[in-house]
Amino acid sequence: MKTFAELGFPGRLIAVEGLDGSGKSTQIYLLKRWLEVQGLKVFFSEWNSSELVKSATSKGKKRELLTPTTFSLIHATDFADRYERHLVPLLRAGYLVLCDRYIFTAFARDTVRGCPMDWVRGIYSFANLPDITFFFRANLEVSLNRILSGRPQLKYFEAGMDMRLSSDPYESFRIFQGRLLERYLAMSTEFKFTIIDANQPIEAQQTLVRQLVAAKIDLKSFAREKAVHIAV
Repeated sequence: MKTFAELGFPGRLIAVEGLDGSGKSTQIYLLKRWLEVQGLKVFFSEWNSSELVKSATSKGKKRELLTPTTFSLIHATDFADRYERHLVPLLRAGYLVLCDRYIFTAFARDTVRGCPMDWVRGIYSFANLPDITFFFRANLEVSLNRILSGRPQLKYFEAGMDMRLSSDPYESFRIFQGRLLERYLAMSTEFKFTIIDANQPIEAQQTLVRQLVAAKIDLKSFAREKAVHIAV
């Protein structure tokens, strides 16, 4: 698998990964705003957001009908739809594409839920690698506290309750997310993740993220073309 830069695409893809509550979504949103303020061509896409399958996923979650295999296939369909209709065309058009989670989410979550790794990777074999993948590594208690500071309780699937790990959602969260962390760390060298200490303050993380992006990508080349006014 190659990155989009290695394949000669004019655009670049930046992805963020991390456990629930790691702050990855906050960081990529701040990065998006920073790039937009500079007048750059930016497109944002998030996991499980394709209109094609979003409603089916939502209904399946509410009724707790999704098996690990069904979960995996639905998310793969979502990703494939966004990849073919949005990500690749915009990368060919020279955009900076930001993804809140990428194929590594499936590699971690689906396999922890029991799907064979080779099978999961085979489903996503059509996808190229991001040019930068940030992994936000936060302590489990930090992630848990961040989630609960924004809402009263954990969601069923983020706590891994479907896996029957524990009747206590908080203990289930720790076990499930701990297993995800192990999978992510196992992939970090293979896929050259840039690991960010997500226990740090938001501002400190964002400063580092911006420095790393600016060092690896020639941002000026992604400036939107200014309209040329010709006097008649």
